[in-house]
Amino acid sequence: MKPLILFDMDGTLIIQEKPPEYQGTKTHYGPYMSIKAQMKEIVIKHGVPSELVFPLNRMALIWNATRLYLEEHDYTDAEIKAVMTEINEPFMVEERADHEISVLIPDTIPGLEALQKLGYEMGLVTTASRESYDRISSDHAYGCFGDYFKHSITRDESRYIKPDPEPINRILELYNRDEFVYIGDSDHDAYACNAAGGRFVLLNTRCYDIDTVDMFSPYAVIERLSELPEILGN
Repeated sequence: MKPLILFDMDGTLIIQEKPPEYQGTKTHYGPYMSIKAQMKEIVIKHGVPSELVFPLNRMALIWNATRLYLEEHDYTDAEIKAVMTEINEPFMVEERADHEISVLIPDTIPGLEALQKLGYEMGLVTTASRESYDRISSDHAYGCFGDYFKHSITRDESRYIKPDPEPINRILELYNRDEFVYIGDSDHDAYACNAAGGRFVLLNTRCYDIDTVDMFSPYAVIERLSELPEILGN
């Protein structure tokens, strides 16, 4: 049986066309405060130690560290849900801003079509929200790429998000599969894939140098999705 092919979304199927010059993001948590600073402020207010979250420079790491702390320190399910809902609000502000300047990567649809014709089953695992995934993946401006995936997992269906392997493990359960290849563009994609026992293919839209790429232990490195059929065939 051919392996299940899983995709990341941001940086893999869609990409920011031209990131704007940063001038701060305003929300009701505080004008022109960075999103990560807002998230840290919120969780510290709810009792998460500042020394735990201050060193973290990625939103996903703040998210995962917060949930782990809450679960390990006897917060109720309702309290955990309330805190995660609150830090999701600035997360959504950043996400929507990023997607306003995102476009479909040109080779996406031909690449997905080629894999579909070859009989590969495909799915998608993203740290983006369900709201964003459903909107973007069904939009004709993005080629309605969601039509190629029977199942998708977003952060709304996961307790922990990439680089934790939970989202990948969840989609493997939906497909009842264990052999898979994951295509992504970042270190978090690589770490989640490797932890879940898959083969990672790096779509190098971030232009990582060779030393950085080696840290991810990729099965292959590609520049466009149309390269995938040959890689998988080998």
